[in-house]
Amino acid sequence: MEQLPIARISAFVGERPYSGNIASVVRLQKMLSDEVLQALALRNGDSETAYLLDSGKGRWQLRWFTPGVEVDLCGHATLAAGHHLLEESLASGPITFETLAGELTFDVAADDRLSLDLPIDRPRQYEMPEGLLAALGIGESDVQAVHLSRDLIITVGESRTVSELSPDHLFLQTLPFRGIAITAAGDGAVDFVSRWFGGDGIGVVEDPVTGSAHAALAPLWGKRLDKTHLEAQQLSRETGALTCIVNRERVTLVGRCHSWLRGTVQIDPPSSG
Repeated sequence: MEQLPIARISAFVGERPYSGNIASVVRLQKMLSDEVLQALALRNGDSETAYLLDSGKGRWQLRWFTPGVEVDLCGHATLAAGHHLLEESLASGPITFETLAGELTFDVAADDRLSLDLPIDRPRQYEMPEGLLAALGIGESDVQAVHLSRDLIITVGESRTVSELSPDHLFLQTLPFRGIAITAAGDGAVDFVSRWFGGDGIGVVEDPVTGSAHAALAPLWGKRLDKTHLEAQQLSRETGALTCIVNRERVTLVGRCHSWLRGTVQIDPPSSG
């Protein structure tokens, strides 16, 4: 029976206690089968489980699994993975993660927060899917714009609309999108707010803080507000906070992490018969 180190870490922690999005981070000794990785992610139950495999010289192979599928980009689990490697003294400087999204760079920011470099995701205008406004409980007059990136992004007029959403999750999970992000301008303390709900097959109902969505939300709001440095808040029950810095081809996300649990996970060997 193989035992692997595991940690549960909150990423993009805000001012409120117990805020942020929890990811499970598992360090592998060798790459395991997709079936095993997916089964463990399902049992962990977090919105993402990050699997790390040392490639040497400050480089780590990184894969992300929701309880339902492997995904091609996850921000909060990557920030958590970097935090874990620093905390375990397995890395000290910039860390390069080899992922399905290409190479991602993790580092410590000037203010001792953690920074993560993601490829920019520029949304394009899109039509509102039939039945979605009713499922969200949003009036047509509240909608300012609809865009599509990795996720469907709906911009509404007030942050209160975002915070008070109580959508029909069963309907949302029939839609052919990774997720549905609802966003609005902030109330002054932050530049913009959002919430993120899972679409078809992703295995997540509502994500507490979705780093990868901000690779699209940040350039969208940066263009509207004529800013490259934006403060963002995700208004889930847990809430979370992150700084977004928009560059020409990349978006840097900056935030804090907090470790909740360390231990080992036992991997059963495949049965022989």
